[in-house]
Amino acid sequence: MTDKETSNTFKFSLMQEGNLFCEKIFDADLYSPYTRYSVDIRDVLPKIISGLQVALSRKDYSTVLDVGEGKSYDLGEYSEPPYTYEKYEPKFNVIEIGERTIKGVEFKIGLYINENPIVERVFYVDGFNPDSKNSTDILYEVINISDMIEEIIKKTDIVNLCSGKKYITNFASNAN
Repeated sequence: MTDKETSNTFKFSLMQEGNLFCEKIFDADLYSPYTRYSVDIRDVLPKIISGLQVALSRKDYSTVLDVGEGKSYDLGEYSEPPYTYEKYEPKFNVIEIGERTIKGVEFKIGLYINENPIVERVFYVDGFNPDSKNSTDILYEVINISDMIEEIIKKTDIVNLCSGKKYITNFASNAN
């Protein structure tokens, strides 16, 4: 087996109409197995969704990607052939749920470990700006969300390691 076959990864994905919009993958092997398989981010989902709704409905976007060491690339320069993008026009939805009306473009976020879902949520963006698809703003938003999730996992792992009971029990049962 290769290291890739035995390594564990977390993946935070932003999808639209079944297509990948943006995602970040990070190493799950940095955390204990108990923590890896008991991640809970439900408390921060409203904050994540709200931030993405704002980011996906801005009027203007940046196309400049800062790669560090004083270097940057303007992704807008790649709008000429052969790098032209088709006009992105996703379906606008209007959904009636009881007396409540939800409108906007449907998106889905998901946090996965090794392609297995930890949590998935659908949300809608009213005022969606199609220019966001090729912007660095969404890229940076997904990176910030992934960093926040990774920080939650790290803190949970520290608490779990300090409590010790779960690990002693797991170790003892695996030793037999």
